Amino acid sequence: MQSRTFILQARIESDELEKWCAEGWLLPRESEAGREFSDADLARAHFIRDLQQLGVGHEGIPIVLDLVDQIHGLRRVTRDLLEAVKTLQQERSSK
Repeated sequence: MQSRTFILQARIESDELEKWCAEGWLLPRESEAGREFSDADLARAHFIRDLQQLGVGHEGIPIVLDLVDQIHGLRRVTRDLLEAVKTLQQERSSK
């Protein structure tokens, strides 16, 4: 989605979006039409806003985001490992 739609759906101001992108909190895809935001970016923006409302300060938000990113990365690795184990088990049982 384009920036304008993203701002409306995220319920944030354009200057706040600029700040979050500059901080690296949001990493939209660049295209010929401009920045393209995904549904994951929108969920992340809602999460950032929730963190702010909970009183997490500017310095704490990147720490929380990094930890959440690590958790998601570990979940991906675990899912891939489980799939590999499942494939190996199927290969062994078919021999």
